[in-house]
Formats: sequence, C-alpha cells, structure tokens
Amino acid sequence: MALALGCFGALAGCSAGNSGGGEPGIGTGDVAAVAGESPSAGPPVADEATYINALRNLDAGLVTDEKAALDNGYELCRGAEQGASTSDQVGGAIELFEVDGRTGQRIVAIATTNLCRAPA
Repeated sequence: MALALGCFGALAGCSAGNSGGGEPGIGTGDVAAVAGESPSAGPPVADEATYINALRNLDAGLVTDEKAALDNGYELCRGAEQGASTSDQVGGAIELFEVDGRTGQRIVAIATTNLCRAPA
C-alpha cells in the first residue's frame, strides 16, 4: 500500500465523492471503448465524457466535481504507466475517491478503459 500512497498521494485532497451502500453495478455498456483525444492529458487517447458518465452510473457522488474526477482518473493512469500493480491502483482509487474496495476496482476498470493510454 505504500506504493499506492506514493503514486497517488499527490491528488488525495481531490476526492470526488464517497460511496454509500447499494451502489448500482456497472455492465459492459457502462465502460465504453476508448475514443477521442483529451486536451488535459496530452497524448493519451481518452473518452472523458464516457468516463464521467460511467462514474456517474456507478455513484453520482463520484462526479460532483468533474475536474477532480478527471484529475483522479488520469492520476490512476499515471500510476499504471509507472508500473503500479492492480492492487496498488485499486488502493489509489480508494484513497483518491474515498470509496470501498469494490468501488475502487470498478473505478480502476472505468479509468483504464476510458482514459488510459493503451500499452504500445
């Protein structure tokens, strides 16, 4: 977990929400394919609108501040690019978004699918 805090601690104060119980599940339709370009992240191909919508479908509280939600998602991508394990990425999502482990796993999947650069 120390690596997760090191990779993701920079934006810990940018949490976008909190997950209560009973959050709806996400299906494959909620985590769409990557499309479009993101001006805020530079070269990565991203679909920020789909990312925000998928987070909103998971828990609307995660996107009360859309900029913070995007910043947190790109921070998860940077951790993955730096070699963070899936476990560390989930730990980062838990800290950045202030959610439980199950929701953290879903956030990592949503960010990876919609924001992160595909491996070369």
